[in-house]
Formats: sequence, C-alpha cells, structure tokens
Amino acid sequence: MKVIGLTGGIASGKSTIANLLRSLGAPVFDADAESRALVAKGRAALNEIALTFGIEYLTDGGELNRPKMAELVFHDKEALKKLEAIIHKNVLAAAQSFLAECRSKNLPAAVLDVPLLIECGWYKDVDAVWLVAVDSETQIERAMARSNMTREEVKARIAAQMTLEEKKAYASLVIDNSGTFAETEKAVAAAWKNFTAEA
Repeated sequence: MKVIGLTGGIASGKSTIANLLRSLGAPVFDADAESRALVAKGRAALNEIALTFGIEYLTDGGELNRPKMAELVFHDKEALKKLEAIIHKNVLAAAQSFLAECRSKNLPAAVLDVPLLIECGWYKDVDAVWLVAVDSETQIERAMARSNMTREEVKARIAAQMTLEEKKAYASLVIDNSGTFAETEKAVAAAWKNFTAEA
C-alpha cells in the first residue's frame, strides 16, 4: 500500500482536496480532527495534559480549558513544546492504527491529511507529498472570508508558517487550487488515478 501525505498552508483548500479524494474512494486520515478528538473528556491525551500542566487546565466538567491553555502556550514556548509533543505522539499513534487498518483491507493507497506534515517530519514516512497551493492573494481572501481575522492577522499567520516555496522542495505533486472547483476536481481525479495505478 502506498501512502500520500497531503499538506498545504492556511486557507489553501486542503480540506476541499481531502473531500475530493474521499469522493474518489480514498481513505483519508484527518490529523486536525484527530487532534481535536484526542483532547475530549476521558481520552488519554487529555489525562496526560492534566498530569503535565495541572488540573486547573481542565474545566469543572472535565474538558480541556482551551482559552486557559491557549493563553499559556502563547506566552510560554516550552509549554507549547510540551503540549505539541503530547498531541503529536497521540496523533501519530492514531495515524499508524489507521494505516494498519487500511493495509489489512488490502487497499492500494491511503491519505494522511496533515497540515504540519513537513514541519513534523512525517513527510519521511510517506510515498508521496501532495502540496495544495494557491496564490497569496487568494489565500489571504479565503482566510479572511472563513474567519474573523483581519488582512494583517492573516498575513501574520501565513508569515509564521513555512513558506510555500520551502514546502515545494518536499512535494512530489503540487495541486494548484487557485482556479475553479471543476479544474481542481479534474486535476485531483487524474492524480489519484495515476497514483493508484502505480500502487
């Protein structure tokens, strides 16, 4: 079984590509969704967070106190590293379990949808890196449209990430998502067909 690592910057349309791949029958692991689910009440990762940072980072109902945790990691880089280590370790375990299940079904290929695929080093463990790319103005406008961020806030968020040019050095395939949905749909379908034909 061959594995695609799907990645892209903020508001590049990575979720759209992931959904197109699902519609083509691709099994897709969503690292973002998994990282949110990991900190749900009763999950091991949340217990680890409470042990690491203290019970005060949970709400009275036993959920993660997201505003309090965000306030801490925003001002404390060491705390952020600790939190990321807990999340990444648990997401990686879930991804490995997902891939094992796909292999047990003799599937030709699977997709790991991971925003920080390159930054976390996961690109080393996949057969192909598919990078979703849009021009910077489209990226800014889409990010503003889907959030309450200002242009300056969006630009700051983009500047804090690895640049598109840097990411392209790791990419096996760059999916240009600046055009119409139909153009993107056609490109993704062709890429998936080619990839699974070789799998």
